[in-house]
Amino acid sequence: MSIPHRLRAAARSVYRERLSRVYLGLVTAALVFLLVDTAFVSHEDATLSGVWLVLLTLPWMPMFWRLLAAAGGQDAADAAYGWGGWWTAVLAALLAAVLNAAVLGMVARARRRRPQPR
Repeated sequence: MSIPHRLRAAARSVYRERLSRVYLGLVTAALVFLLVDTAFVSHEDATLSGVWLVLLTLPWMPMFWRLLAAAGGQDAADAAYGWGGWWTAVLAALLAAVLNAAVLGMVARARRRRPQPR
């Protein structure tokens, strides 16, 4: 079975392009910040550590979160609570980050190929 050329090009744009790697580094930093804040810091009220991750992975993260929650048999309101909803949110953020990195990489490659106006 051979992998289609467009799929290989999209995968290359994720790990070869500098813009994609910088974006994935920012998402990784936001995810580590969220994990450390959740695991080691106690808060009386809600914290904004997860907001950075959501903002960096927009517009796909809410859609993937709902799809994964529905595939897992969870209601959207119930998926927000407990470990099942937490893992669903992290997985949705990771999927959204990879998709955003692929799009950013393809845009960077297309911009480099286009001749610059004088």
